[in-house]
Amino acid sequence: MLEKEWAIRERANTALVYGSLKYYKDIYNEECLKQKQIAEQLTTEVEAELNFIKSKILKLGHEQIENYMTKNKNLKIYEFYLKNRFRMQTHSKDFEENQIRQNKDEINKQIDLYNKLLRDIDYGKINREGELIELNAANSNDYLSSKNGELRKQTYLVVNQDFKEKEKAFANILDKIIGYRIKNAKLENYSSVLEKVLFEENINSEIIDSLIKSVNNNIKIIRKYLKIKARVLEIEKPHLYDFGVPIVSNLDKKYTIDEAIEIVKQALKPLGEKYLEVIDYLLNGHIDAELTPNKHQTIIFSWHTYSFLNFRGTYVDLKNLIHEMGHSVNDYLSKEHLPFIYKESTVFVGEIASIVNEILLNRYLSENATTKEEKIFYLSKEIENYFTTVYKQTMYTEFEKELYDTKKTSPLTPKVLTEKYEKIIKKYYGMDVIYDDLNFSEWMKLGHIYRHSYYPYKYATGLLMASLVVHDLVEEKTLSQKNYLNFLASGSSQYAFDLLKILNIDLIDSTLLNKGFKIVEYKLKELEKLLNH
Repeated sequence: MLEKEWAIRERANTALVYGSLKYYKDIYNEECLKQKQIAEQLTTEVEAELNFIKSKILKLGHEQIENYMTKNKNLKIYEFYLKNRFRMQTHSKDFEENQIRQNKDEINKQIDLYNKLLRDIDYGKINREGELIELNAANSNDYLSSKNGELRKQTYLVVNQDFKEKEKAFANILDKIIGYRIKNAKLENYSSVLEKVLFEENINSEIIDSLIKSVNNNIKIIRKYLKIKARVLEIEKPHLYDFGVPIVSNLDKKYTIDEAIEIVKQALKPLGEKYLEVIDYLLNGHIDAELTPNKHQTIIFSWHTYSFLNFRGTYVDLKNLIHEMGHSVNDYLSKEHLPFIYKESTVFVGEIASIVNEILLNRYLSENATTKEEKIFYLSKEIENYFTTVYKQTMYTEFEKELYDTKKTSPLTPKVLTEKYEKIIKKYYGMDVIYDDLNFSEWMKLGHIYRHSYYPYKYATGLLMASLVVHDLVEEKTLSQKNYLNFLASGSSQYAFDLLKILNIDLIDSTLLNKGFKIVEYKLKELEKLLNH
């Protein structure tokens, strides 16, 4: 019965992956959107139809199931799954399944509306030396990181103006999504959405509070970097949009896709021959990096060993490529060693696979830099990685936590969302920055809050853990390539905290987070030395 159940689930998942990839490759094609929606509906229906199996297993009781496992060795592979089913028993309510499913359908509808809003945003035009330039998702980031302050300002104000005009629609969607998630958490006997997310992965509830507290205690490090950056760029009174400019703004490196692939292979050598063999396999048809007009221009993801991104030849694209290949190798090795039931890693541990690759990329580029400017560029990128991945993702987590608490008593209107976002960004960036009113409306762009529950904190913890992995694997040699590959091949066959033991990581140890901040502090001192010589 279990073999049949998971064979059906795997087929439904394949349809969902295919439908999603087809849609994001051609977002203006209504037929592709319809296919994606059909696949999503199929997944929901499969879940509903197969739910009786879970109920029957629970009714049999843990003792009876253990007797079956003793008699039938073929059940051994399902031992962890069955054990987890009984752990989740207090949150299984058969009589509420229909309502829970309906709420999930409503959430999917709202996410589709959000994607359509993003798709139809009018990026507007800017004036570049008398020439009118039409902005879009593909070129706007280039102008936001331009050395020309006037172009940056124009781009930021023009692009965000259309978002501002649609804020009621964005707020309405977010209000409904969070509302439905709170309802489902309550129906499943959780006190909050956060408790539900953490319980499902069996993650210690202290993680979120500990992360927020540690980051808040170390905000001074990143504010110091932003001050250094403004000074180097000779921006006396920086706006938030000024921080997108590289600290070495005259180093405009571009890569062809073939050059990028060669860099990826060189950077990942410390992970061993087996890892590189998988990379070679994935490069042959599992990566959609080609930039085309109809593709979704901002979404980047990997799923079921397939990676989706738009390669424009910049450093960011190079980083995205090696990041997504980390996810795909993780998927491939899990798929190679495990049945579908355990194939997919949880995001909490899966982010280690991708961020380890990012760190190795910066390490390789920095070691092979031929000029002082290059070394400064890559070192600053490494520091900014901490800024965007640890500090900002924790800021988003703190903001999201506030939204769920607020929604319990009042609606999330544009005014409420804007006021709360203003409060949080001022807390993180400090008062040495000039804020524009449009800064406080950027909650509309936080796609992860719309598409997932409590997703960003996993990036933050992922970078801190990945830093330790690279340190132990490359510097200290206390972690072997074999153990790292075993970790990647373990999927979700154990709880996250048990999987981390393969890497010698104990997240309950409070010194771990502090060790991560010591690394970025050291990198900042190294950068200051380079800048002063």
